Amino acid sequence: PAMNITYLLDRMADGFPEETAFLLEDGGSRTWREVCERVDGLAGGLKARGIVPGDRVAILALNGPHYLEVSWAVARIGAILQPMNMRLNPQELAYQRADAEPKILFLGESFAELAGAFAQDLPMISVEPRTGPETMEDLIKADSPLTGAHPVAAEHTLGIFYTSGTTGKPKGVMLTHGSVLANAAFLVAPVGYGADDITLHAAPMFHVSDFSASFAQLIAGGRHAFIPRFDPVEVLGAIERYRVTNLILIPVMINALVNHPEVGNYDLSSLQFLFYGGSPIPASTLRACFEILPCELTQSYGQTELTHTACMLTREDHRRAAVDETLLATCGRPLQGVHVRIDDGAGGQLPVGEIGEILVRAPIVMKGYWNNPEATAEVLRDEWLHTGDMGFQDPRGYISLVDRKKDMIISGGENVYSAEVESALADHSAVAECTAIAVPDDRLGERVHAVVVLREGATAEAEDLQKHCRRTIAGYKIPRSFEFVDALPRTGTGKVRKDILRETHWRDQDRQIQ
Repeated sequence: PAMNITYLLDRMADGFPEETAFLLEDGGSRTWREVCERVDGLAGGLKARGIVPGDRVAILALNGPHYLEVSWAVARIGAILQPMNMRLNPQELAYQRADAEPKILFLGESFAELAGAFAQDLPMISVEPRTGPETMEDLIKADSPLTGAHPVAAEHTLGIFYTSGTTGKPKGVMLTHGSVLANAAFLVAPVGYGADDITLHAAPMFHVSDFSASFAQLIAGGRHAFIPRFDPVEVLGAIERYRVTNLILIPVMINALVNHPEVGNYDLSSLQFLFYGGSPIPASTLRACFEILPCELTQSYGQTELTHTACMLTREDHRRAAVDETLLATCGRPLQGVHVRIDDGAGGQLPVGEIGEILVRAPIVMKGYWNNPEATAEVLRDEWLHTGDMGFQDPRGYISLVDRKKDMIISGGENVYSAEVESALADHSAVAECTAIAVPDDRLGERVHAVVVLREGATAEAEDLQKHCRRTIAGYKIPRSFEFVDALPRTGTGKVRKDILRETHWRDQDRQIQ
């Protein structure tokens, strides 16, 4: 049957018209009726400018209510949203523009110069009310509002989300109305979204995690608050000011938050749960969360190709971890409605405890990669998404992630999973952040090499870290060489750029690892 994910917005506007939807930076607010009217006006404005179902509409902007309103207006008319990563350079953005061919760009004032370098001939709409030749407010008010959402099939593409590009050129992941709705529906109960929640958009809104969680919150009701971009002090202040109940952060952000010297100066008592994922979280950071934050924790495992979440370590799991700490080393169990298999390489399921590639079959799986049938065929085979992640399942059904296929280190014929090395290193009191990569070795073929960021004021020698690792991992897994740096290179979504770290070591080798 025909559908449109913005039917969820209609439900809120019809059923709860005067309830608060958005809490604004200036102290004001918008009701669900007002938000729906603005979205309808914006959708009408886009339609009047020739945007039709299937057209791409890009957005490059900081966080704010405009992000949700643009996203919902684009979905309303059956067009396709193209969120652009605000941390990319002009060349990277130009690649995505040429690949997706958007018809219009919604632009934040902060990125006017950047947009000028890759999108001079692309019509631009300013999301700020007083800047640019044409603003979003002009578009809302100038034309007849759209009455009702354009009906689409569940498999109609809702958005194109570009992957981080850590393993090659970024690929445009096509998520559909159906996959986003399924993901949102699967999240509501296990995460615990409710009508009384106040969600803070602190992580970047161009990322699929915030996008998909926004629809989960839309199912449940509740209010939305915003800060332009992640900053520990801004997050702490917003929690106190808006009485925020829940937020989504990636581990590097959580680490910055709980270790900030001013964390004790704010009233965080309203915070009920923190939803985290995107990369492994050090045990030391988790312990700091338990000690400092008053909330419960929920962890997700997924990918952009999975509309964000396939497995979850729930609040209950985190509570049980008080007596069974092994749970914290897992990424939880598959969500209801999600089928996960540990592949034996021949289309079968590996026994409990054995490591293989994680495969997923569920309505949350992407439609495919935009303009890239070859890459689509490589990962979507026999109704399963081949994630490229290596892991195993324990007797209780919990999935443990051990590495990306491409990040596995084969040293002296032994498989070394970088996540295991990183976990051992991160537990050292002097280590703020770390990663492990393969570098060439004349004798072993590859050896384990660690890149480490030390905590401010802390000191540690390679021998200290090796001795520390020896307590928890086998000798062949211990890093044989170390590199101490001020910061790890990261993608716009916070993932460590291991390809950049590896490149300097493998540049002149006959065999390349990327």
